[in-house]
Amino acid sequence: MVNWSLINSDGRKASSAKIRKSIVSFMTRHHPCSVIDSIEKKYNAYKISLMNGLCLIFDADGHYIKTN
Repeated sequence: MVNWSLINSDGRKASSAKIRKSIVSFMTRHHPCSVIDSIEKKYNAYKISLMNGLCLIFDADGHYIKTN
């Protein structure tokens, strides 16, 4: 289960309630046991870094874009 308490957003902290439901759904479906290292919200995207080294990019609407 994905459990995020805070995310970084341009140097400020934001509640996990701001995370798009589609991102939570994607993470639960495709990376259910992954540990999230950090979440950054940029102007038009979310960058989610996992402890296993993967970095997932989502657009501002929460749609998956790519994995780095």
